[in-house]
Amino acid sequence: MFFTKRCPGCGRMLPVFEDKDICENCADDFIDISDKLFYVRELEFLKAVYLFSGPPRHGLHRFKFRNDGSAGRFFADRICEMICKEKKFIDTDIVIVPIPGNVKDTDREYVQAEFLAKRIARKLKIACVCDAIRKRKAVKSQTKCRTVAERRKNAQNAFILNKGKYEKLAGKNVLLIDDISTTGSTLSSAAETLKKAGVEKIYGVCVAKTPTGKERKGRYIIPYPEEMKMTVVDAVEYENKR
Repeated sequence: MFFTKRCPGCGRMLPVFEDKDICENCADDFIDISDKLFYVRELEFLKAVYLFSGPPRHGLHRFKFRNDGSAGRFFADRICEMICKEKKFIDTDIVIVPIPGNVKDTDREYVQAEFLAKRIARKLKIACVCDAIRKRKAVKSQTKCRTVAERRKNAQNAFILNKGKYEKLAGKNVLLIDDISTTGSTLSSAAETLKKAGVEKIYGVCVAKTPTGKERKGRYIIPYPEEMKMTVVDAVEYENKR
């Protein structure tokens, strides 16, 4: 009763006295892409922990739609591990900002990005400003958009900077947190709004990345802005693991 652990993928109970966070059935399908960088407009780069497929997808859906906080804590801890490997994230001028939830999501116990951001900020001892931006009331959820073009249009001017937050953000670097990134449109729009407050650099971090249509057809092309090099990863090897 008191020490129950569940697999973040399938939700099954894990053995209490074994040091495992993922069950044997799901372990091979948690495809780690944390060593890759993705280009998103307005961001220095975007990093994700997992490919959005299989068990990570099921776990995120339970976290997002079924209030599964244990899965959320697992994913937040994996983001922390990824951030600690990227030393440039950790400095005195960085602030964590979560992507705000849709104003209509009143049936959920929490906003998933805010849940992740608070745990990450607490574990890494970094300042977190959860109310830096908010969504406009007319913006619908990205999950209801069927095409890439529709997602991008829906995300345009989707956010408003809250008054009184300029002094907390001006001259700072921001770690922008979200749960899932598909086209990067939401992160890009949020970053554009944050830059109006005088934010210097914005890094995007999410739990999982969905491959775009072009990426699914052949290869993931992942730019590294600082080195200006291209790391090309064959997507077939990812698909074969799914």
